[in-house]
Amino acid sequence: MANAWVLKVGLLACAAIFPLALICGEVRGIPLEWRLIDCSFGLFGSLPLFYCLRLVRQMRQGTSAIS
Repeated sequence: MANAWVLKVGLLACAAIFPLALICGEVRGIPLEWRLIDCSFGLFGSLPLFYCLRLVRQMRQGTSAIS
């Protein structure tokens, strides 16, 4: 529970994929479709992190984490 910051840093890294893929992909001449696929890694990577962060918050509140 004390290391919830790790999940938040992971979410920040997932959010950073979007500008990185779009800006650097344009500079390198990568097609838009491939850049959108790169952005999907940030989207799908953030889903389990949000779930784990929700579980950590439930554990801090003392409610059941499995519901």
